[in-house]
Amino acid sequence: MASAVFGPATFCAVTGGSRGLGRSIAVLLAGRLGHGSRLVLTGRSLQGLQETKRQVKEKCRKELEVKLVTGDMEDSTAYHAHFCDIFADAKQGDFNSALMIHNAATTGDATKKASEHSDPQILTKYYDTNLTSVIALTSKFMKVFPSAAVRRTVVNITSDSAIYPLANHSLYCSGKAARNMFFKVMAEEDPDVRVLSYSPGALDTDMLQAVRSCGNKGVEDLINSIESSGMILNPADSAEHLLNLLQEDKFQSGDFLDICNFDYPCYPT
Repeated sequence: MASAVFGPATFCAVTGGSRGLGRSIAVLLAGRLGHGSRLVLTGRSLQGLQETKRQVKEKCRKELEVKLVTGDMEDSTAYHAHFCDIFADAKQGDFNSALMIHNAATTGDATKKASEHSDPQILTKYYDTNLTSVIALTSKFMKVFPSAAVRRTVVNITSDSAIYPLANHSLYCSGKAARNMFFKVMAEEDPDVRVLSYSPGALDTDMLQAVRSCGNKGVEDLINSIESSGMILNPADSAEHLLNLLQEDKFQSGDFLDICNFDYPCYPT
């Protein structure tokens, strides 16, 4: 029997769905979502989203509504219109379960040390993109699906960098840490909502290459060590593990779960 989170009439939104882990999550969801479900994919690249949709349709053996929403979360004044697009025509009575996966993220300016971030406008744009938008979108999700009659699940794609400092990535680390704590508090306040922060490991994506090329030799050596040890994962493998965790539904709401704790390769210590 299918888990309630992937049963018939599921509403699911995945941010950052145009490539990498977000695309892998979307494609694998296609084979799990039940009849009458809707999959909403958001991202900055329409071309990337269209390719994800093509792969979803290729994977899905049943009718699945797929909606694409493009937008840039740097501009907080555009949130209302963007969120309305995501949840357009979505009503609680139309769905048995609702799943919100916050995958979108940026690394920020990784050429600077923590003490060198001095431009308030750049900082505001970074945290609007990676923190404020996540909080506001979660609030909208809860308003659209306010009742426990709909099984609600919120997933925060996080990182080990929320716990362990990574040179030249103070914005990324602090944004991820703040998101983790926000969702821990949410899990305490809303016990009828399933909340999970999932760290997918080091993935073979454009973001990993951006981290490697930040100009800090220690970071570059770390990524090279991970790569030479065969510890970089395919995004599809990590996405499959996440969906299995959701289907098994054994985690404690608010948990931070790292793929490295499940017999997967991890960062060298």
